Amino acid sequence: MSHSTHWDAIVVGAGLGGMTTAAYLTVLGKRTLLLERHSVLGGSSHVFRRQNKWEFDCGIHYIGDCGPNGQVPTLLRGLGLDEKIEWLPMDENGFDTIVGPDLELKIPVGWDNYLERLLSTFPDEEKGIRFYVSVMRRLGEHLDRSLHVASNKGLMQLARKAGWAAPWMMVPHAGLLAACRLKPSTVVALSAENGALTTLPQNLPCIMVAGFLRDYVGGGSWYPRGGGQILSAGFAEVIQSHGGTIRTQAHVESIDVENGKTTGVTLAGGETLHAPVVVAAGDIKRTFRELVGYENLPRYMRKRCENWKMTSPLINAFFGVEIDIHSTPNTNYFAIPNWDDATSLLNLTKQSARRVTKASGRDPYEWARDFARNQPAFVQCSTRRDPLNHFSAPQGHAAIEVQTIAPSDPALWGYAGHDTRKNRYRREAQYQDIKHIIMEGLTARMEQVYPGSSSRIKWCELGTPASQERFTHTSDGSAFGLEPNIKQIGPFRPKSETLIKGLYLAGTSTVWGPATVGAMLSGLHAAAAITGRDLQAEVRAGKVFADNSRFSQWEEGFDPYQATRMLSPQQQDVVPNEEESNAAPIMVGVQTGSRS
Repeated sequence: MSHSTHWDAIVVGAGLGGMTTAAYLTVLGKRTLLLERHSVLGGSSHVFRRQNKWEFDCGIHYIGDCGPNGQVPTLLRGLGLDEKIEWLPMDENGFDTIVGPDLELKIPVGWDNYLERLLSTFPDEEKGIRFYVSVMRRLGEHLDRSLHVASNKGLMQLARKAGWAAPWMMVPHAGLLAACRLKPSTVVALSAENGALTTLPQNLPCIMVAGFLRDYVGGGSWYPRGGGQILSAGFAEVIQSHGGTIRTQAHVESIDVENGKTTGVTLAGGETLHAPVVVAAGDIKRTFRELVGYENLPRYMRKRCENWKMTSPLINAFFGVEIDIHSTPNTNYFAIPNWDDATSLLNLTKQSARRVTKASGRDPYEWARDFARNQPAFVQCSTRRDPLNHFSAPQGHAAIEVQTIAPSDPALWGYAGHDTRKNRYRREAQYQDIKHIIMEGLTARMEQVYPGSSSRIKWCELGTPASQERFTHTSDGSAFGLEPNIKQIGPFRPKSETLIKGLYLAGTSTVWGPATVGAMLSGLHAAAAITGRDLQAEVRAGKVFADNSRFSQWEEGFDPYQATRMLSPQQQDVVPNEEESNAAPIMVGVQTGSRS
């Protein structure tokens, strides 16, 4: 490892946004240092392992539009990674399956197929369904997420192309569904995938939903061979083979600013690293409040930062199950347990936080029991998506994850007053009891789509908002950054450049929005802003910046997790206990107990 203290650029945070930035800066000749608090690269998108048997994805569950000229493959091609990372298609007849009482709706690839499937599923609502799909298709087919959402000019270009559908761009998804006069249960079913963007349909603009459908319905659903960690391994390969440096367990204490421009960063312990360019790719609120410091910001910027609304946190139940998954469809599931709250557009996702107010001052477990009974969830199985990944689960078993939106209030979870950077909150009895209640509910969602699975669980644990905040240092445990609501979408979000000279931003809180694609696009555009080049245009024209002859060979059996798990010499000499094994996985709290 280089011990230099002077760099051309320092990137803070090795999530997909930070790694994309660092990779492009490195291949463009910048002496780049990538700093990561954790010991495993990937941020909210890395994998973790348990008992050397199970591998679970924290963030990369599926990615849209990964065909030959798709958004992500094009970005990776510019780094010479197109031959290293292979994309596995999911079931084109139903990459997502929405399951509810008396409902099974498979979401196919292709707009015509999508319309036909909705009409056959909801035959009594043809007029509304046709209008809904026509709006979404018109917006989606003309949307270029890399270009149109980044500026007012881009949005105007999209509006001109979308024509008659343009007025719906900024309307909340719930508003369009209401205008289509669909039945409440149909509305819930068509809103289920909103959970993939962690935003309620009454807040999520139609343009965001259209972008999601464009990527997946229009471009197909894909998963990287080798699991979600393969992207981090690819970026690390580019950075290190082209002269960049990666340091893990590097806690940045401050981004140093003098006379309105950045000079570098200071680490916990006092080490100072100098660079005229710093890219902040972590939690945006903590970046300005804690790393930059409000004293270096004008008053209006401090107020803006405090008023930013983060996406709701996700909770994740991880299951190692003795079940042969390979004969099942290669699909994800959105499991809706009942239609009890389907009578109001304000309750589309049965977000329990809306009932928390009623429960305050009464039974502290009431909200959790209500949540467990009624909350829809996303159920996915990486073992099924990549059957040849032997790290995922033992033969005849499967790693299954159940994920959903959850309230972030520490008082509800029973750890109010605790510093989540430490693990003492896990000792609270109320916290453990609530986890157990919610775990039972998420187990029921898994059983709903994989009958018999709940009786064959060999390993399980639950990650909470506290888990996410502890390991990724995010505000309120939010994994998706700023909520993409009407006031925080596109040009209303932070751009790559900031008002501090030399300080740039990357990550899901920027104008390119949430999830894997948004994070990676943010990194490409941050590197473009720093170098003054239109990198998007260059990579789309076929430019390859990396020299892939420098890459190491990934032999059969290559382990992307171990390749991106960078422990210090001191850590490597210590055998961790089971509870803290694998360098403390980011989305995982204390083990909730194995079941047989």
